[in-house]
Amino acid sequence: MTENSFAFRLKELLEHKKLTLQAVANALDVSRPAVHKWTRGGEIDYEKLRKLAAFLDVNWIWLRYGEQARQEAETSSAVELPMTDMRRRYTAEIMESEARMKLAQEGARIVTWEWNLITDDVTYSSNVEAVYGWRIVSNESFWKHVPADDVPMMNAAYEESVRTGKAHEFDFRLVQPDGSIRWISSRATPVRELDGRIVKIVGISMDNTARKLAEQSLREQQARFRAVFELTSEGMALLDGELRCESVNAALVQMAGGDAEALLGDGFAPRCAEAEARLRKMTRNRPRATFAAELQRDDGSRLPVTVRAVLERSEDGASYYALAMRPA
Repeated sequence: MTENSFAFRLKELLEHKKLTLQAVANALDVSRPAVHKWTRGGEIDYEKLRKLAAFLDVNWIWLRYGEQARQEAETSSAVELPMTDMRRRYTAEIMESEARMKLAQEGARIVTWEWNLITDDVTYSSNVEAVYGWRIVSNESFWKHVPADDVPMMNAAYEESVRTGKAHEFDFRLVQPDGSIRWISSRATPVRELDGRIVKIVGISMDNTARKLAEQSLREQQARFRAVFELTSEGMALLDGELRCESVNAALVQMAGGDAEALLGDGFAPRCAEAEARLRKMTRNRPRATFAAELQRDDGSRLPVTVRAVLERSEDGASYYALAMRPA
Protein backbone atom coordinates (compact mmCIF):
# COMPACT_ATOMS: atom_id res chain seq x y z
CA MET A 1 0.00 0.00 0.00
CA THR A 2 1.58 3.30 -1.11
CA GLU A 3 1.10 6.66 0.58
CA ASN A 4 -0.50 8.03 -2.58
CA SER A 5 -3.32 5.49 -2.65
CA PHE A 6 -6.99 5.54 -1.79
CA ALA A 7 -6.55 2.74 0.76
CA PHE A 8 -3.77 4.61 2.58
CA ARG A 9 -5.72 7.87 2.78
CA LEU A 10 -8.83 6.03 3.99
CA LYS A 11 -6.95 4.20 6.76
CA GLU A 12 -5.27 7.43 7.86
CA LEU A 13 -8.62 9.20 8.05
CA LEU A 14 -10.23 6.39 10.04
CA GLU A 15 -7.37 6.40 12.53
CA HIS A 16 -7.37 10.19 12.78
CA LYS A 17 -11.12 10.38 13.30
CA LYS A 18 -11.12 7.28 15.52
CA LEU A 19 -13.75 5.59 13.38
CA THR A 20 -14.28 1.84 13.26
CA LEU A 21 -15.01 -0.12 10.11
CA GLN A 22 -18.46 -0.92 11.47
CA ALA A 23 -19.21 2.77 12.04
CA VAL A 24 -18.44 3.51 8.40
CA ALA A 25 -20.45 0.48 7.27
CA ASN A 26 -23.48 1.62 9.27
CA ALA A 27 -23.25 5.16 7.91
CA LEU A 28 -23.08 3.99 4.28
CA ASP A 29 -25.47 1.02 4.57
CA VAL A 30 -22.79 -1.44 3.45
CA SER A 31 -21.16 -4.45 5.06
CA ARG A 32 -18.13 -4.27 7.33
CA PRO A 33 -16.14 -6.58 5.00
CA ALA A 34 -16.79 -4.13 2.16
CA VAL A 35 -15.20 -1.27 4.13
CA HIS A 36 -12.33 -3.57 5.09
CA LYS A 37 -11.72 -4.30 1.39
CA TRP A 38 -11.51 -0.57 0.68
CA THR A 39 -8.78 -0.21 3.29
CA ARG A 40 -6.90 -3.04 1.54
CA GLY A 41 -7.10 -1.50 -1.92
CA GLY A 42 -10.46 -2.88 -3.05
CA GLU A 43 -12.52 -1.04 -5.66
CA ILE A 44 -15.28 1.39 -4.68
CA ASP A 45 -18.01 2.63 -6.99
CA TYR A 46 -18.69 6.30 -7.61
CA GLU A 47 -21.89 6.58 -5.57
CA LYS A 48 -20.36 5.05 -2.46
CA LEU A 49 -17.18 7.08 -2.92
CA ARG A 50 -19.22 10.29 -2.79
CA LYS A 51 -21.10 9.08 0.30
CA LEU A 52 -17.86 8.04 2.00
CA ALA A 53 -16.21 11.40 1.30
CA ALA A 54 -19.25 13.27 2.63
CA PHE A 55 -19.27 11.13 5.78
CA LEU A 56 -15.54 11.76 6.34
CA ASP A 57 -15.96 15.45 5.42
CA VAL A 58 -13.24 15.43 2.76
CA ASN A 59 -13.04 16.14 -0.96
CA TRP A 60 -13.99 13.01 -2.87
CA ILE A 61 -11.44 13.60 -5.65
CA TRP A 62 -8.66 13.93 -3.06
CA LEU A 63 -9.84 10.81 -1.24
CA ARG A 64 -9.86 8.68 -4.38
CA TYR A 65 -7.07 10.16 -6.51
CA GLY A 66 -4.89 12.32 -4.26
CA GLU A 67 -3.92 15.96 -3.81
CA GLN A 68 -2.56 16.52 -7.30
CA ALA A 69 -5.78 15.37 -8.90
CA ARG A 70 -7.78 17.64 -6.58
CA GLN A 71 -5.68 20.66 -7.49
CA GLU A 72 -5.93 19.94 -11.19
CA ALA A 73 -9.69 19.66 -10.89
CA GLU A 74 -9.90 23.00 -9.09
CA THR A 75 -7.65 24.86 -11.52
CA SER A 76 -9.19 23.47 -14.68
CA SER A 77 -11.73 25.76 -16.34
CA ALA A 78 -15.20 24.33 -16.04
CA VAL A 79 -17.49 24.79 -19.00
CA GLU A 80 -21.14 25.10 -18.10
CA LEU A 81 -23.57 24.18 -20.85
CA PRO A 82 -26.78 26.22 -20.95
CA MET A 83 -29.98 24.42 -20.03
CA THR A 84 -31.67 24.69 -23.40
CA ASP A 85 -35.30 23.88 -24.00
CA MET A 86 -34.26 20.62 -25.65
CA ARG A 87 -32.12 19.61 -22.68
CA ARG A 88 -34.99 20.48 -20.33
CA ARG A 89 -37.34 18.32 -22.38
CA TYR A 90 -34.93 15.38 -22.44
CA THR A 91 -34.35 15.73 -18.71
CA ALA A 92 -38.09 15.79 -18.05
CA GLU A 93 -38.61 12.73 -20.26
CA ILE A 94 -35.89 10.82 -18.42
CA MET A 95 -37.37 11.74 -15.04
CA GLU A 96 -40.85 10.74 -16.19
CA SER A 97 -39.54 7.44 -17.56
CA GLU A 98 -37.77 6.68 -14.29
CA ALA A 99 -40.93 7.52 -12.33
CA ARG A 100 -43.02 5.21 -14.52
CA MET A 101 -40.46 2.43 -14.14
CA LYS A 102 -40.43 2.79 -10.37
CA LEU A 103 -44.24 2.77 -10.24
CA ALA A 104 -44.43 -0.36 -12.41
CA GLN A 105 -41.71 -2.03 -10.39
CA GLU A 106 -43.45 -1.39 -7.08
CA GLY A 107 -46.85 -2.34 -8.46
CA ALA A 108 -45.53 -5.65 -9.76
CA ARG A 109 -43.60 -6.23 -6.51
CA ILE A 110 -40.35 -6.71 -8.39
CA VAL A 111 -37.04 -5.98 -6.68
CA THR A 112 -33.99 -5.09 -8.76
CA TRP A 113 -30.58 -5.71 -7.26
CA GLU A 114 -26.89 -5.55 -8.06
CA TRP A 115 -24.07 -7.48 -6.40
CA ASN A 116 -20.56 -6.08 -6.84
CA LEU A 117 -18.29 -9.13 -6.71
CA ILE A 118 -15.18 -7.01 -6.20
CA THR A 119 -16.37 -5.04 -3.17
CA ASP A 120 -19.04 -7.53 -2.04
CA ASP A 121 -21.51 -4.64 -1.89
CA VAL A 122 -25.11 -5.36 -2.79
CA THR A 123 -27.69 -2.70 -3.61
CA TYR A 124 -31.46 -3.15 -3.86
CA SER A 125 -34.32 -1.09 -5.20
CA SER A 126 -36.25 0.94 -2.65
CA ASN A 127 -39.12 -1.58 -2.43
CA VAL A 128 -36.98 -4.44 -1.12
CA GLU A 129 -38.51 -4.39 2.36
CA ALA A 130 -42.05 -4.59 0.96
CA VAL A 131 -41.15 -7.64 -1.15
CA TYR A 132 -38.60 -9.44 1.04
CA GLY A 133 -40.19 -8.57 4.38
CA TRP A 134 -36.88 -7.23 5.68
CA ARG A 135 -34.72 -4.15 5.16
CA ILE A 136 -31.69 -5.56 3.33
CA VAL A 137 -28.55 -3.39 3.22
CA SER A 138 -25.77 -5.96 2.87
CA ASN A 139 -25.08 -9.59 2.07
CA GLU A 140 -24.92 -10.33 5.78
CA SER A 141 -28.38 -8.91 6.39
CA PHE A 142 -29.72 -10.98 3.48
CA TRP A 143 -28.24 -14.40 4.19
CA LYS A 144 -29.28 -14.51 7.83
CA HIS A 145 -32.94 -14.70 6.73
CA VAL A 146 -32.39 -17.56 4.24
CA PRO A 147 -33.08 -21.07 5.61
CA ALA A 148 -29.89 -23.13 5.83
CA ASP A 149 -31.33 -25.75 3.45
CA ASP A 150 -31.49 -23.21 0.61
CA VAL A 151 -27.96 -21.79 0.98
CA PRO A 152 -25.96 -24.56 -0.82
CA MET A 153 -28.29 -24.47 -3.83
CA MET A 154 -28.07 -20.69 -4.11
CA ASN A 155 -24.29 -20.57 -3.71
CA ALA A 156 -23.90 -23.29 -6.33
CA ALA A 157 -26.04 -21.27 -8.77
CA TYR A 158 -23.99 -18.12 -8.19
CA GLU A 159 -20.69 -19.98 -8.57
CA GLU A 160 -21.87 -21.65 -11.76
CA SER A 161 -23.02 -18.31 -13.15
CA VAL A 162 -19.66 -16.66 -12.43
CA ARG A 163 -17.76 -19.63 -13.85
CA THR A 164 -19.74 -19.93 -17.09
CA GLY A 165 -21.01 -16.38 -17.55
CA LYS A 166 -24.56 -17.70 -17.97
CA ALA A 167 -27.74 -16.40 -16.37
CA HIS A 168 -29.45 -18.38 -13.64
CA GLU A 169 -32.93 -18.67 -12.16
CA PHE A 170 -34.14 -20.27 -8.94
CA ASP A 171 -36.66 -20.03 -6.10
CA PHE A 172 -35.61 -19.56 -2.50
CA ARG A 173 -37.22 -18.92 0.87
CA LEU A 174 -37.01 -16.06 3.35
CA VAL A 175 -38.05 -16.48 6.98
CA GLN A 176 -40.35 -13.58 7.94
CA PRO A 177 -40.38 -11.67 11.25
CA ASP A 178 -43.45 -13.68 12.35
CA GLY A 179 -41.76 -16.98 11.48
CA SER A 180 -43.73 -17.60 8.29
CA ILE A 181 -42.04 -18.41 4.98
CA ARG A 182 -42.03 -16.17 1.92
CA TRP A 183 -41.02 -17.64 -1.43
CA ILE A 184 -38.93 -15.49 -3.79
CA SER A 185 -38.23 -16.17 -7.47
CA SER A 186 -34.91 -14.74 -8.62
CA ARG A 187 -33.39 -14.32 -12.07
CA ALA A 188 -29.91 -12.88 -12.53
CA THR A 189 -27.09 -12.57 -15.02
CA PRO A 190 -23.37 -11.83 -14.64
CA VAL A 191 -21.85 -8.62 -16.04
CA ARG A 192 -18.36 -8.50 -17.57
CA GLU A 193 -15.81 -5.70 -17.75
CA LEU A 194 -14.17 -4.86 -21.08
CA ASP A 195 -11.32 -7.22 -20.22
CA GLY A 196 -13.78 -10.10 -19.84
CA ARG A 197 -13.76 -10.30 -16.06
CA ILE A 198 -17.10 -10.88 -14.39
CA VAL A 199 -17.36 -8.08 -11.84
CA LYS A 200 -21.00 -8.06 -10.81
CA ILE A 201 -24.29 -9.92 -10.93
CA VAL A 202 -27.51 -8.04 -11.61
CA GLY A 203 -30.94 -9.50 -11.17
CA ILE A 204 -34.60 -9.19 -10.37
CA SER A 205 -36.59 -10.94 -7.66
CA MET A 206 -40.31 -11.19 -6.99
CA ASP A 207 -42.63 -12.56 -4.34
CA ASN A 208 -43.75 -16.00 -5.51
CA THR A 209 -45.45 -17.13 -2.31
CA ALA A 210 -48.99 -17.28 -3.70
CA ARG A 211 -48.00 -19.60 -6.56
CA LYS A 212 -45.93 -21.82 -4.26
CA LEU A 213 -48.81 -22.14 -1.80
CA ALA A 214 -51.20 -22.93 -4.65
CA GLU A 215 -48.82 -25.62 -5.92
CA GLN A 216 -48.52 -27.07 -2.43
CA SER A 217 -52.31 -27.08 -2.01
CA LEU A 218 -52.70 -28.80 -5.38
CA ARG A 219 -50.17 -31.49 -4.42
CA GLU A 220 -52.01 -32.09 -1.16
CA GLN A 221 -55.35 -32.35 -2.96
CA GLN A 222 -53.87 -34.78 -5.46
CA ALA A 223 -52.42 -36.86 -2.64
CA ARG A 224 -55.80 -37.00 -0.89
CA PHE A 225 -57.55 -37.90 -4.12
CA ARG A 226 -55.01 -40.62 -4.85
CA ALA A 227 -55.50 -42.06 -1.35
CA VAL A 228 -59.29 -42.18 -1.79
CA PHE A 229 -58.91 -43.50 -5.35
CA GLU A 230 -56.71 -46.38 -4.24
CA LEU A 231 -58.43 -47.28 -0.97
CA THR A 232 -62.08 -47.25 -1.99
CA SER A 233 -63.76 -50.63 -2.41
CA GLU A 234 -65.42 -49.54 -5.67
CA GLY A 235 -63.63 -50.01 -8.95
CA MET A 236 -62.39 -46.62 -10.20
CA ALA A 237 -61.13 -45.48 -13.60
CA LEU A 238 -60.12 -42.16 -15.15
CA LEU A 239 -60.58 -41.79 -18.91
CA ASP A 240 -59.59 -38.94 -21.20
CA GLY A 241 -61.93 -37.29 -23.72
CA GLU A 242 -61.22 -40.04 -26.28
CA LEU A 243 -62.11 -42.73 -23.71
CA ARG A 244 -58.51 -43.84 -23.31
CA CYS A 245 -57.99 -45.13 -19.79
CA GLU A 246 -55.33 -43.19 -17.88
CA SER A 247 -55.61 -44.74 -14.44
CA VAL A 248 -57.36 -47.57 -12.58
CA ASN A 249 -57.39 -48.50 -8.92
CA ALA A 250 -56.67 -51.84 -7.28
CA ALA A 251 -60.36 -52.67 -6.79
CA LEU A 252 -61.10 -52.41 -10.52
CA VAL A 253 -58.02 -54.45 -11.40
CA GLN A 254 -59.22 -57.19 -9.06
CA MET A 255 -62.73 -57.08 -10.54
CA ALA A 256 -61.29 -57.42 -14.06
CA GLY A 257 -59.03 -60.33 -13.20
CA GLY A 258 -55.74 -58.85 -12.05
CA ASP A 259 -54.02 -57.43 -15.18
CA ALA A 260 -53.83 -53.64 -14.76
CA GLU A 261 -51.91 -53.04 -18.01
CA ALA A 262 -54.70 -54.67 -20.03
CA LEU A 263 -57.13 -51.97 -18.86
CA LEU A 264 -54.99 -48.92 -19.64
CA GLY A 265 -54.96 -46.94 -22.87
CA ASP A 266 -57.42 -48.31 -25.43
CA GLY A 267 -57.89 -51.52 -23.47
CA PHE A 268 -60.77 -50.44 -21.22
CA ALA A 269 -63.53 -49.26 -23.59
CA PRO A 270 -63.90 -52.54 -25.59
CA ARG A 271 -64.22 -54.49 -22.34
CA CYS A 272 -67.18 -52.40 -21.19
CA ALA A 273 -69.11 -51.65 -24.38
CA GLU A 274 -72.23 -50.33 -22.64
CA ALA A 275 -70.12 -47.83 -20.73
CA GLU A 276 -68.44 -46.63 -23.92
CA ALA A 277 -71.81 -45.98 -25.58
CA ARG A 278 -73.26 -44.15 -22.57
CA LEU A 279 -70.15 -42.02 -22.02
CA ARG A 280 -70.19 -40.78 -25.60
CA LYS A 281 -73.76 -39.49 -25.07
CA MET A 282 -72.82 -37.42 -22.02
CA THR A 283 -72.62 -33.67 -22.52
CA ARG A 284 -71.80 -30.58 -20.49
CA ASN A 285 -75.54 -30.18 -19.78
CA ARG A 286 -75.82 -33.84 -18.78
CA PRO A 287 -72.50 -34.55 -17.06
CA ARG A 288 -73.66 -37.39 -14.76
CA ALA A 289 -75.06 -40.83 -15.44
CA THR A 290 -75.75 -44.12 -13.64
CA PHE A 291 -76.31 -47.27 -15.68
CA ALA A 292 -75.93 -51.03 -15.80
CA ALA A 293 -73.15 -52.62 -17.83
CA GLU A 294 -70.99 -55.71 -18.15
CA LEU A 295 -67.23 -55.77 -17.58
CA GLN A 296 -65.31 -58.36 -19.55
CA ARG A 297 -62.79 -60.04 -17.27
CA ASP A 298 -59.30 -61.26 -18.23
CA ASP A 299 -60.57 -64.84 -18.60
CA GLY A 300 -63.33 -63.78 -21.03
CA SER A 301 -66.21 -64.04 -18.56
CA ARG A 302 -68.52 -61.08 -18.11
CA LEU A 303 -69.26 -59.42 -14.76
CA PRO A 304 -72.51 -57.42 -14.37
CA VAL A 305 -71.70 -54.02 -12.82
CA THR A 306 -73.41 -50.77 -11.88
CA VAL A 307 -71.52 -47.76 -13.23
CA ARG A 308 -71.60 -44.16 -12.01
CA ALA A 309 -69.93 -41.71 -14.40
CA VAL A 310 -69.09 -38.01 -14.25
CA LEU A 311 -67.93 -35.81 -17.13
CA GLU A 312 -65.48 -33.13 -15.98
CA ARG A 313 -63.31 -30.52 -17.62
CA SER A 314 -59.79 -29.55 -16.67
CA GLU A 315 -58.57 -25.96 -16.44
CA ASP A 316 -57.38 -26.04 -20.06
CA GLY A 317 -60.86 -27.11 -21.21
CA ALA A 318 -60.05 -30.76 -21.93
CA SER A 319 -62.77 -33.21 -20.95
CA TYR A 320 -62.25 -36.38 -18.93
CA TYR A 321 -64.43 -39.03 -17.31
CA ALA A 322 -64.38 -40.43 -13.78
CA LEU A 323 -66.00 -43.85 -13.39
CA ALA A 324 -66.95 -45.83 -10.29
CA MET A 325 -68.33 -49.34 -10.63
CA ARG A 326 -69.32 -52.17 -8.36
CA PRO A 327 -70.70 -55.65 -8.99
CA ALA A 328 -74.45 -55.55 -9.61
